[in-house]
Amino acid sequence: MNRRRLLTSLGAAAVPTVAGCTSGRDAGTTAEPPRTATGTDGATRSGTAEGASATQTRTTASTTAGQVGFEFETDGEVLASPTVVDGTVYAGSTDRALYAVDVATGAERWRFETTGQVFSSPQVVNGTVYVGSGLGGTPGDTSLYALDAATGTEQWRFETGDRVKASPTVAGETVYVTSRDGSLYALDAATGTERWATGLGATSESSPVVSDGTVYVGSFDNRLYALDAATGAERWRFRTGDLVRSSPTVADGTVYVGSSDRSLYALDAASGREQWAFETGPSEFGVQSSPTVADGTVYVGAYDARLYAVDATAGTETWAFPTDDAIVSSPTVADGTVYVGSQDGSVYAVGREDGDQVWSVATGEGVLSSPTVVAGTVYVGSDDGTLYGISTAGDGSSRGSRVRIRALGHHGR
Repeated sequence: MNRRRLLTSLGAAAVPTVAGCTSGRDAGTTAEPPRTATGTDGATRSGTAEGASATQTRTTASTTAGQVGFEFETDGEVLASPTVVDGTVYAGSTDRALYAVDVATGAERWRFETTGQVFSSPQVVNGTVYVGSGLGGTPGDTSLYALDAATGTEQWRFETGDRVKASPTVAGETVYVTSRDGSLYALDAATGTERWATGLGATSESSPVVSDGTVYVGSFDNRLYALDAATGAERWRFRTGDLVRSSPTVADGTVYVGSSDRSLYALDAASGREQWAFETGPSEFGVQSSPTVADGTVYVGAYDARLYAVDATAGTETWAFPTDDAIVSSPTVADGTVYVGSQDGSVYAVGREDGDQVWSVATGEGVLSSPTVVAGTVYVGSDDGTLYGISTAGDGSSRGSRVRIRALGHHGR
C-alpha cells in the first residue's frame, strides 16, 4: 500500500464575491448572439472568490430548446461532470481549479486551486463539496478535498498514493473514492479520517456506487468488485474481458457496468452472477461511458460512436443513435429526452422512446463531460475549456439511478 495520510486544512477563508472585482468579468453581458442548436432531428491552498468577466462569462435568458444560456470559460479543459446544488454549478478544469458558478448569471462565486488537474466530478452533500485532484504540478496532487460549498474554504484533504481521477461518492457519513494507487478508500465525511482502504488489484478510475450496504467499483485488473460498505471486505468480484473504467450503476437489484471489451454487463447485485452482456460495435476502447437506467431502459455511450438504449431486463437493443466520434460522456434523462456529449464536439438531445435527434449544440472541442439537467437547463463541460448551460425548453431535471444515488456529478443535496 502506498503511503497515505490525512492532511489538515491550511487554507484561509475565501474572499466574499464583490461585483466588479478582480479579472474584470461582468456577469450577464452578451458579447455575441447566443449559440443555437442545429437540427430538429444539437503550498497553502484556499478558495478564492472572484467576479465574472465579459471574456469568461456570457449569459442570456433562453427558453428555446438547444439554445446556450451561458458560457463560463476556464483556462483548461472541462472534462469533469458538473454538479448543481442550490443555485450553484460546481465543475473542475484541467487548469487545476474547481469552480462554483451562479446558475442564473454565470458569475463565478469562488474558485479553489489545487496543484493538479481536476478530472474528478464534485459531489456536494450537506454543504460540503468533495472532489479529487491529479496530474500536473510538482510533485503532483494526489488528494481528495472537502470544501465549504458556500465559500470554497478547505475543510480537510486526504492524500492518497496517486492521482484521484474518479469522482467520490458520499453515503451516510462516509465518502468513498478510488485512486490510481489501486485502492478504494472509505473516509469519515466530516473529518477525512480513513476508516478503511481496500486494494483493487490495479489502478482505478471508476467512481464507486453504494447501494444497500455494498460498494460497487471497477478496476483496471478487468474486474468489477462488490465490497462491504462498512468494512471493505470483498463480497464478490466479476471478471470482464478488459479493464473496467466505466462507473457502475445499480437499479432494481441489478448492477450495470461497461468494459473496454466492448460490452455492457448486467449482473445480479447480490451474487455478481451475469444476467446478460450486450456487445457494442467494433472499437479500440469499448464502453467507458457509465450507464444510466430510467424506466426499464439502460442508456450508455460507446467508443463505436453510438449512444445505445438497451432493455434493462432482456439486454436487447432498443435503438442506437450514431454520432461522429466516440462517446465517453455518460447520458442522463430528463423530460423524455436523453442528453449526452460526444468527442465529435457536440452535445446531443435524443428522444428517449425512438432514439431520434431532437437537437444538437456544437462546442469548440470534444465533450467528455457528462450532462446534468436541472430545472430545464443542461449543464455540461467541453474540452474547449467552457462550462455550458443549454436550455431544454422544459422544466425537468435529471432522472435515473445514477442521479438518485448521487453518482457521477449529478445534482443532489
